[in-house]
Amino acid sequence: MRFLTCIWVVLLILASAETDSAWAQTLKSISATQENEATYVELRFDSAAPTPDKIFQIKDGKARLVIDWSNAVHAISQRSNTVKGAGLVKTVRFSDRGKGLRVVLDLAQGDIRYAPVTSGKVMTLNVQSHSNGPPSGMGAANPQARSSQARLHQARPTLGSTVQPIGSYAVPVPSLKPGQAVKAPPEQKPRYFTGRTPFPRLKPAGQYAAVKPVRKPVIVIDPGHGGYDPGALGSAGTKEKHITYAASLELRTQLEKTGRYKVIMTRAKDVYIPHEKRLRLARAGGADLFISIHADATARGSARGASVYTLSDRAVNRSKRLVNSQNWIMDVDLSEQSDPVGDILVDLAQRKTASQSGEFADILITELARSTMLIGNTHRRAGYFVLLAPDVPAVLLELGFLSNSEDEALLNKPAHRKKVISSVTRAINRYFAAQKP
Repeated sequence: MRFLTCIWVVLLILASAETDSAWAQTLKSISATQENEATYVELRFDSAAPTPDKIFQIKDGKARLVIDWSNAVHAISQRSNTVKGAGLVKTVRFSDRGKGLRVVLDLAQGDIRYAPVTSGKVMTLNVQSHSNGPPSGMGAANPQARSSQARLHQARPTLGSTVQPIGSYAVPVPSLKPGQAVKAPPEQKPRYFTGRTPFPRLKPAGQYAAVKPVRKPVIVIDPGHGGYDPGALGSAGTKEKHITYAASLELRTQLEKTGRYKVIMTRAKDVYIPHEKRLRLARAGGADLFISIHADATARGSARGASVYTLSDRAVNRSKRLVNSQNWIMDVDLSEQSDPVGDILVDLAQRKTASQSGEFADILITELARSTMLIGNTHRRAGYFVLLAPDVPAVLLELGFLSNSEDEALLNKPAHRKKVISSVTRAINRYFAAQKP
């Protein structure tokens, strides 16, 4: 019977993994070629090529072009996750990003223009230098070596004299001949709603008037453990994963009730989420604060009380290695560790994040002292994986000790959890109220 149960669990895990990947199209190959003055980067998928969510160019430092998909993954087996480039493209890097894919073109120069086109399973990027002038047509050099590209000849992306990224794609902008004046655009006529009801005309408060959108801080709540990983076990059999999930739901409810925040949970049910994926979800969501919720255990049943962890100094290099291995794009390129400027910029990002994490931890401990018992040396430092993101302030909150019968009994009471989580909510409110706009 135990053997059959194990087989059933394995089948459930495999089915879950299959379901998780079924939603995404898969990048199968990348190639780069040079034809006349144009460089073509061809990305071939297993089915109809998905439309990128965004394409943008980074000109500061090492020039690169970045393409992001939220509905794609890659299945390219290469140790370095890089493909040799051609012409204006030195290398092409690729990496899965949670439920998404990022492809990065490392450019030989920053003064480029580009245009994408999708045809069937293939998306092709035409990259050219601004100094070449408008191309008169598509190159047809070496057709035998590029027979698949020749079939796409009519679908190849062509460029105007200037291409700038607007929204998801590049939009051509006409150039001017030397000495040609730029005329002011004609006055816009009133626009209408459906049914010919005019839009209201607003008088600007000054020469220029613009309403800046208000961005709510993003809070990522990470219920520790889950699925086949129960976490710590209490003296009465309580599983840590159930306590962390219940406390996380309470925190989400309280934060959403304030209307001040956008809240993301790394798991919304009893499933196991790999630590790496938890970090990716936080970074993809633009997290302003990451809170991982746990419950402690020790061989000494007398230990009890809450504690707060932030990243230790010893784990800083581990954080940098994680960024490099996951091909994260910050505003620095970590592929060459010898680059002193890149190291300095990453160090600055890490120091700022560490300072913000420490600031929140201090506020949180002050608030927790009002609602629950704390252990001595309450602010602790460790190299936990969920604290490693160098650009997301993060804390790990231990609610108490399940190995202590008193703490275990309290953590199983919704009223006690609500009281403790109210302290967390107050700490979050205080922390963001103190942030500079």
